[in-house]
Amino acid sequence: MSTLRVQFPANWPGWTVSEYTLNSVLIPHSSEASGKLITVGVDSETHADYSSDCPVFRASFIDSSISRHKAVVLKFALREDLIPDLAEEADVYTGALQPLQGTTVPYCYGLYAGLGEDGDPVACLVLEHWGECIGQPFEQLPIELRIRILQRLGEIHRQGLLHGDFAERNVLELDGDIRIIDFDQTESHDCECDMDFRPGEKTPDAVEFGCEQLWNICRCDMRIWDSAKGSF
Repeated sequence: MSTLRVQFPANWPGWTVSEYTLNSVLIPHSSEASGKLITVGVDSETHADYSSDCPVFRASFIDSSISRHKAVVLKFALREDLIPDLAEEADVYTGALQPLQGTTVPYCYGLYAGLGEDGDPVACLVLEHWGECIGQPFEQLPIELRIRILQRLGEIHRQGLLHGDFAERNVLELDGDIRIIDFDQTESHDCECDMDFRPGEKTPDAVEFGCEQLWNICRCDMRIWDSAKGSF
């Protein structure tokens, strides 16, 4: 069992928690954090709404020797009824998406749970901090970046998953590379698309394309096809 100690800033108005000490519920078999005490310090310059019941914070490992990643993201559930959704997302990261960690999705350090200072259940999903959210609509991005995003999304489809909440806020970019996040609404998915997106060509037949969901994203969100060459 691993233990996660989360240390919070002392200068947040209305925030009285100094730290949480949580125990591992689910961690990847290959995780460097397995069997260790992990201490992270939450960044005081947060943009998260820390009055929320499901805040997301950026933090840093106090002992960076446990990981090649210095910065992490802490995704909390501060109410008992919110914990199952966070646990489901952890299952996705450590299950179907495990082969894609560090390439298509951020690296996952697992799910930790315990009790807060008031005795209420608390859970925390720990992820690698990587890149920033896409800052403009998909259709306004360079075509090369749009195709890269589609390729990453296609890799998730190949793992038998439909994202369920695919949007700009759930796509991270760093130096032209892409990671996709937020997997609490995934569904099982049998994708038959060959991932040959053919940007600039006419809109293909949806059935022949092999995936209605990807076809709609390519046509409506990414707008990679020339609508003048094909009918909707």
